[in-house]
Amino acid sequence: MPAYSHRAHRATPHWRALSALALTSALCWPSVPAFADALVTVQLKDAQGAPADGKVELSDAAGKVIASCEAHGGQCELKNVPGGFLTVTVQPAKGAAPKPRKVMIPPTGKVSLVVATG
Repeated sequence: MPAYSHRAHRATPHWRALSALALTSALCWPSVPAFADALVTVQLKDAQGAPADGKVELSDAAGKVIASCEAHGGQCELKNVPGGFLTVTVQPAKGAAPKPRKVMIPPTGKVSLVVATG
């Protein structure tokens, strides 16, 4: 049985070149961002069901506002909203503000959210 040799386990120039090529390819390969957020279409209505104007905010569990929009003619959109349980807060241009409420936003897709003011 031949004696153990450290030389036999050293990387050959061929393997070094392949390793360098693999590392360079991995670092330079264009990355494709993963979009896993929802588009939320908001309909804001007054107590009689007519379109209302106002500000709509979505907040996370810590109370941080993660998305907001101004509804004009009763509609606005919130783009790139992360999925999860969020709190909807409305500041209507007229009338009383409703109590904040929790909603579940799916991680992807289009969501319709109808909010009625006081």
